[in-house]
Amino acid sequence: MKVFHFGDIRPHPSGRGTVGAYALHVQCPWRIVSNNTIVTGTSDRFLGATEGDDVDHGDPRSGNLQFVRTETLLKGYDEVTRSFVNVTDQLVVLAAHADDFGGADVLLSGDYRLQIFPDGSLAEDWRFVELEGPHVVIEGGQVRVDD
Repeated sequence: MKVFHFGDIRPHPSGRGTVGAYALHVQCPWRIVSNNTIVTGTSDRFLGATEGDDVDHGDPRSGNLQFVRTETLLKGYDEVTRSFVNVTDQLVVLAAHADDFGGADVLLSGDYRLQIFPDGSLAEDWRFVELEGPHVVIEGGQVRVDD
């Protein structure tokens, strides 16, 4: 699962790591695009950081291509929480659009888009989580709200 946090970032209630006011928990294919180029996406986690490198799941910064591209995009990394942090003024959500099959296209500042595209008919694809509120769950192209 890939988690994208949005809004004010604060310590996680468990005391481990940080959490945004809102989050997307994505379990289906996704990608971040800009200017007709895929910046990174789901499959990049299965590729070494550079050609010929092995994937190193123990290295949270450069263990795979997805990590390297994410850090290049966000420009920040927190050693304590072992998470990438957006220290740019880009990637602010401007709008979001959904399709009839549970897909989403999130328009971000800086001419980026996060695209989510379910590819199954039964399992959970993604959910939108409000830290102190309900979860909107997309499962097999259907929407439900969990309190």
